[in-house]
Amino acid sequence: MLWIVLILTTAVLTTLLYWLLITTEGVYLGRRVVVWLYDITAHKYDGIKEFEPDTEQFFLIRPLLVRLRRIPNPLVLDVATGTGRLPHFLLEAPTFNGRVVGLDASRKMLALANEKLRPFGQRATLVQQVADKLPFANDQFDLVTCLEALEFFPSDTAALQEMVRVLKPGGTLLVTRRKGREAKLFFGRYRNVQQFETALTQLGLEEVHTNPWQVDYDQVFGRKPVFTNQ
Repeated sequence: MLWIVLILTTAVLTTLLYWLLITTEGVYLGRRVVVWLYDITAHKYDGIKEFEPDTEQFFLIRPLLVRLRRIPNPLVLDVATGTGRLPHFLLEAPTFNGRVVGLDASRKMLALANEKLRPFGQRATLVQQVADKLPFANDQFDLVTCLEALEFFPSDTAALQEMVRVLKPGGTLLVTRRKGREAKLFFGRYRNVQQFETALTQLGLEEVHTNPWQVDYDQVFGRKPVFTNQ
């Protein structure tokens, strides 16, 4: 009987550890654990993701370029930039003539991003900081993005508030919404499409809409209103 209890206990603990460290990537254990996990896996992150350049340009970069087409020398902020995925593909686009700031809390992720973005010189800047305390002035960026990361922040609402704060009036916010079976394992953090869009609208954004993207993520766009004096 004792061995059955031990097997069941081990199974439960293994499942719990897998949920805490793999499925939810340490978010319920605190920010330090999340950053530590990204630091120790940084060297194989791109290999795990297997980004396809053509796919990234078509489904990610092209929609952003459409929204930036009338802005000369746009300034872009990529929150939780990781190894510099979005800055790299955006700066590679021939029609993009702006600058990109990549922000992340993981030092080792940023070290890899630095190598990847080195050919772009001063058009790419990297900052080590957390998402809910952005070190930028109000109304500074023409575009703010945050991909596959909101669910791992201590508070996605606080991070979104900061992103909206630093976004210029008329600027675009692109974030992703976790979906699918595993998304619902983020207890107390999961939002369906309507709930997520409502949250962005309550933060003051307009033209909020969701586009299907990956198996586990939707793209969600919003625009910061331009206020004019009457």
